[in-house]
Amino acid sequence: MEKLIAEKDELIKRQHVRQQSQAHVLREVNKEATRAQVKLHRLATKPSTASAIAELEVALVHLKQVKISLPDQILQILAHRLLETASVFYSKDQYASAMNYVAQANHLIGLIINQDRKKVSDINYSLLEFHTPVILRTKSNVNLRKEPNASAQILGVLKKGTVLAANANQGTWLRVQADENQGWFLVQYLK
Repeated sequence: MEKLIAEKDELIKRQHVRQQSQAHVLREVNKEATRAQVKLHRLATKPSTASAIAELEVALVHLKQVKISLPDQILQILAHRLLETASVFYSKDQYASAMNYVAQANHLIGLIINQDRKKVSDINYSLLEFHTPVILRTKSNVNLRKEPNASAQILGVLKKGTVLAANANQGTWLRVQADENQGWFLVQYLK
């Protein structure tokens, strides 16, 4: 009886070792399949990303030939900055990230050319939230305000050269995040 139990135990151990080995092989096959899928996705999206970036460049060149309002010029500058960021991600083979920046820039261009939006009073611009923050730098000392108007409470002063992330636009004002502070400043201080 003991011999039979010992044989069964040995059989169970061999089956367990074989299962572990098969599980290991399966994990390796899954890793290789995932790597192949990522590589295939990267190769499949490179041309479409390049095309989207080129189309965005053409749209921005066209906008330079058209007279647009100051708030729309701000959107144009932000769209150009997003294009530059998309190009950086594209050069690093990060096509999905590049497409995210291209999509946001295209949204800004759509707002610039949208004639229905132009009918809204210039005094009351609507808030435009950015999907992806745009990294900017101040070109002089600037007051960070609680709201987008010159008489709003001053939250602090951003020194010249401060790096910040713009996350919204309203008329000629940008909402920015600088360290732990979030507030508004006029775009004329944007670099």
